[in-house]
Amino acid sequence: MKKTLLTIVILFSFSFTYGQKELWGVNKGIDDGNPNSIGYKGNITKYDINGENPIIIHEFLDFSTGKTPKGKLFLSSNGKLYGVTIAGGNTVGGLIANGNGVLYEYDLILDKYRVVHYFDVQAPNGIHGVGVIEPNEGKLYGSVSNKVYCYDLETEVFTYLTGTAGYSIDGELVKASNGFLYCTTRDSYCPGVNIIGPNNYGTIIKVNTINNSIQQVYQLQCDGSEGVRFSGEFIETTSGKLFNITEAGGNSLPGNGTIFEFDINTNIFTRKVDFDGDNLGISPMGMVSGDNGSLYGVCSYGGINYVTLNGITYTQHQGTLFEYAPSTNSINKLYDFPNGEMTYSVHPTSIMKSSTGYFFGTSPGGFYRFNPVDNTTMTPCYPCTTPPTIPNANVTETLIEICRKPSYHEFDIDTFNPCVNTPFTFDVQNTNATLYTWKKDGEIVPMQTTGVLNMPNVTVTDSGDYTCEMVNECGTTVTMALHVNVGCLGIDEMAAYNKLISLCPNPAKEFLNIKLPENSNLTITGCTISNMLGQVVFKNNGDNPQINTANYATGLYSLVLKTDKGNWFGKFIKE
Repeated sequence: MKKTLLTIVILFSFSFTYGQKELWGVNKGIDDGNPNSIGYKGNITKYDINGENPIIIHEFLDFSTGKTPKGKLFLSSNGKLYGVTIAGGNTVGGLIANGNGVLYEYDLILDKYRVVHYFDVQAPNGIHGVGVIEPNEGKLYGSVSNKVYCYDLETEVFTYLTGTAGYSIDGELVKASNGFLYCTTRDSYCPGVNIIGPNNYGTIIKVNTINNSIQQVYQLQCDGSEGVRFSGEFIETTSGKLFNITEAGGNSLPGNGTIFEFDINTNIFTRKVDFDGDNLGISPMGMVSGDNGSLYGVCSYGGINYVTLNGITYTQHQGTLFEYAPSTNSINKLYDFPNGEMTYSVHPTSIMKSSTGYFFGTSPGGFYRFNPVDNTTMTPCYPCTTPPTIPNANVTETLIEICRKPSYHEFDIDTFNPCVNTPFTFDVQNTNATLYTWKKDGEIVPMQTTGVLNMPNVTVTDSGDYTCEMVNECGTTVTMALHVNVGCLGIDEMAAYNKLISLCPNPAKEFLNIKLPENSNLTITGCTISNMLGQVVFKNNGDNPQINTANYATGLYSLVLKTDKGNWFGKFIKE
């Protein structure tokens, strides 16, 4: 019996741990940046860690806030997701009818979307790179057209780096061991071939985040022998060795694509593998590191699979999944994407690895899950429900895995004035925390162990600033402050003084003075100051009408003044 109970507890803990982990991605919709097209403009969608139970988090229905999201989402050090759209938003400097796209932010704690920058550069063919990265904490880097930009998370300042690169950057930036960022461009200049793209041969770019400069370090041969059209992102397998793929080109033109190595110390390019149609595949679209030192990737076409219908056997060429070992330069095809029940996950376009050991990837009509233990693939979520009740919940761009800390709904109203001896209840609307701790003015409130603050009969002593600390295996979230001021007019003696007490100067620089009404019989018994996260920055238990705020961070603060007649609540700004 004890063993059975222990097993249940372990299984429950394991399931709940995975319950905090989710897969997120975007559906770019059918409007792929064409200013004259109409139709679905895309969404952000999440799944559970198994690729099931989709929920559309945000739909790009408002033109002004961007449309047609593209590329991979990125989880930054501030706990928020960032991504780009290739259309919509501000129209300054670009297509009047369509906009140039936006850099957006999604707050995982408050479930809130906002635009942080409107692109003012018109990108050819809607190319905005494929997302952003954070090579240095607090600084996001991404690309639009042939420019690289930096976005400061703290100051929200957006700047373009010095110089331009190639014809149009379409590869994701990756930070290498030498501290530089590397990415690829779609096109390049080939003398005698044409003046400026699109000739699809492409270049490799190095970005210096110290002096914010861009440098071209390699260009593919214009005969296509080294490859045509970079695809995917660089992977550094050993120090100084970057691996990536080209979608076409190679040994025999037009070629089926290549795997190549780029040495960042010598800038030497080496073609390692040529794809060969039905054997390995055609048009490699992405690679990702595995746990065994190998790289796993997919080809969008090629491979071979046989389907028999009505007694007739058909040959299908719907793509492949392969394993490449850089140490031995050996490649092995693991899977041929079939037709039939897999109609919605053929012609794969990306691949990622989850913490469960499975690989997930996208395709034009859905996505797949690959098990490397037995080399089997399935469609985990299509149509997800029968009949499908969540249209457009199919991620078309690369998925990412996130470990999601507790979330809650932003307090539309954060101040309440309940009467004495009446009940007060407030729900932070959280569903993914395992532990809740409520605090009033920085001190733990006993017996409050859920996401609902519940006080059956409030008294004047219950007045204060409340925060809820929520914990799960991904981290801790502290809610914004909830201000409770108990006492109705005629009952609370403090009510008569509410408009007579003031804080000055406000905004404050070095000192904050608490000004009491003249000839009052109030006695100050304590004071607590909290920032907007509910963190107590000052507390005393005596009469102190002046407070030194010189070392406070700039921002808005809440002050609770305790007196013998009750509590007084105020706010001030620190400059």
